Parts: sequence; structure tokens; C-alpha cells
Amino acid sequence: MTTLLCVSASAAETERLLASGPRRDFVELARAVNGRIVYGGAGFPRKGLLGRIAGPHIKQSLAVSGQLRRGDVCFADGEHVGIPLLAFLFARRRRRVRVVMLGHLVDRSWKRVLLGVTTRLVPNGTLVVHSQTQLDRIRGWVAKSWTVALVPYQVDTAYWAPESSETPSELPIVPIVLAVGSENRDYNTLTQAAAGLPVQVVIAAGSHWARRTAGASHLPENVKYLDTPLPFAELRSAYTGAAIVVVPVHDVTNQSGVTVILEAMSMGKPVIVTASRGQRECITGPTVSADGTLDECTTTSRGPQLFGDAAGEAATGLYVPPNDALALRAAIKRFIEHPETGRELGAAAHHAAARHFSIERYVSTLAQLIEGPSFRRASATATGEPAL
Repeated sequence: MTTLLCVSASAAETERLLASGPRRDFVELARAVNGRIVYGGAGFPRKGLLGRIAGPHIKQSLAVSGQLRRGDVCFADGEHVGIPLLAFLFARRRRRVRVVMLGHLVDRSWKRVLLGVTTRLVPNGTLVVHSQTQLDRIRGWVAKSWTVALVPYQVDTAYWAPESSETPSELPIVPIVLAVGSENRDYNTLTQAAAGLPVQVVIAAGSHWARRTAGASHLPENVKYLDTPLPFAELRSAYTGAAIVVVPVHDVTNQSGVTVILEAMSMGKPVIVTASRGQRECITGPTVSADGTLDECTTTSRGPQLFGDAAGEAATGLYVPPNDALALRAAIKRFIEHPETGRELGAAAHHAAARHFSIERYVSTLAQLIEGPSFRRASATATGEPAL
């Protein structure tokens, strides 16, 4: 059996990021399943008629479909690769290839239709989603012969680790509120919330992953905006110096902000996150209202328990309603006025990241989906754990 991992990143980009940053999940997964990575990006440029019409992901899927045979397994790191791959496998009469596909934003109507069609063309596969909302919205569209799995996302807890020498006295006198990333970010609400507060807000909007850089229409005096991606070492230092990490997102249905949330949790920082429809699984905690009161409903309706993990764990952060600058301001003030609360939530967040979202757990789960029951039995024998 051959196992191919079809990923969007280029080999050069992956090598560059690995040289100074955290581990990449697909590299670790390839090692776990003894698979071969088929890189995208620069390996499939927009050349020729097919390249001009279809683009690199279509060319990549076409090339990979020609390398697979009956009984082989292919992992696709997104529906943009997985959907055309299924179509090409059907066209080549290779319906007995098993496909494990990540789904990032599968609730768009045209994607649901395409997944409904293509998963019936190649009947043996698994769609992996990281968001309960995405799972609910795709349910019933994917072929019954397919499995739809809700799997926690990952963070390299060894790289994103708090410095053991850090003490409260070493943190800046003026608390730093850090916001990172660009995907669906609502930095206008953050700047409105932070105006006039005794904090220094740093918005590091440059991203290694997002296609566009999120901006803000107005920057108060206490807000610093950066539009270029920080090197990973500098970003880790920024997390270390921050008192609070804020992830303000628009009310979208996918897990926008998940990478930053998990990095901040792993670094032991308290997180304030927008209670969007799609961002439900990472943070456990109440929602702060505009008047500063706490609504405990999200403590039980959001958090890692959505993956079937144990409920009732300690709070790891705070939620705020979408587009609510007053609520976000109240949440920031709560941590400023009660720094010990922030430290307690940060410590709980660090433990939750290690328990629920480690890259090791993520890779092990995906490897089981790729390799099937034989891998689970072998893993259990090697670790002394009971087979699932």
C-alpha cells in the first residue's frame, strides 16, 4: 500500500519555515504513516493551458491521481485539493483508492454540492473537520459510505512553550495586549475597545498562512500595527511579553483564529476570543457582556468537550460577542484590574493545550484514520495502551 500526502505548501516554503519554527503537522504525519509528501505551490506553476485555466491545485490533484492504485491511500490537506482529486480518481477508474481529506470551510453551498457528488464517485474515504459548526453543516451531504470525523486541531507545545524563568515582575509595567493574524480578523472592534485604556496593544497582522492582511481604519495612540509576518522566534517573544492575547474575528462559520488561540494557550496566556459561530472548540470560559457581567452559558456550550473530551475543566479564557467593542473593552479591563485571574487562566490554558491539542495527539489521530485498525493495534502494542 502506498500512502501519499497531497499538501498545498511548497517544499521550499516548508523547509524555510521548519528551519526556525514549529514542527509542521503533515511532515510529522508522513513520518508516522511512512508516507510520501507531494508538495504543491511552486511545484505546480500556472503554465500551459491547464495551468492557466485550472491553477496549481488542479494540476497537483491530476498528477497525484495518476500515481495512485487500488488499495492506496491519499491524504489531502484541504477540500481545494481533495475535491478535484476525487473527480480525477473517478475519471481514471481508480475508485478503490481511499482518501482522507481535511475540510476547512465545507459549509459553502457549492462545496457541499461538490462533496456530495465526488464522495459518491469514490466511495471509501474520511472527511476530517475541526469545527462542530462545519460538521453540523456538512452532515447529510457526504456519501454514507464516508466517515466524517471531528478532530481537534494542533499546536507544537514543545515550541510554543512559556519561558520557565518568566515572573510577573519581569513583564512590562504597561500591560501588552497582543493580537496576531489576519484571517477574518475584526481589528476595528479591537481598536475601538482599546482606545484610552492603560495598555499597549500590538497588532501583528502579518501572517504566514492568510492570503490577505487584515487592517484597521483607525489606530489610537496606544495601538501599534505591524503588517509583515513576524519570524517565529520574534512571535514567541511577543507572546512571552504579552499579558493578554486577543483574537477578534468576524462572525464566520469556520475556525478562524485557531492557530493563534492554540499558540497563546500553549504559551500560557489568557485568551479573549470572539464567540463566533465557527470558533467554539478551544477556549473554555464565560462570555463577557458590555456591562462587564459574565454569562456562564458558554462555559458548558463551548470548549474541548465538543470533541468528546471530559467536560468540567477549568476556564482557560473569555468570550465576547461579535462586533461588541464595549464587551471586549470590559474583558480587557477585567484582566488589567485582576492580573492574578489572567495568570490562573493562562496556566489552565497551557495544560489544556497539552492535553487536547498537542501535535502528537493530532498526528496520532490522523494516522489512525489513514492506516485503519491495523495501525491502532500496532500503536497500542508499542505504547502498552489498549487498542481502540
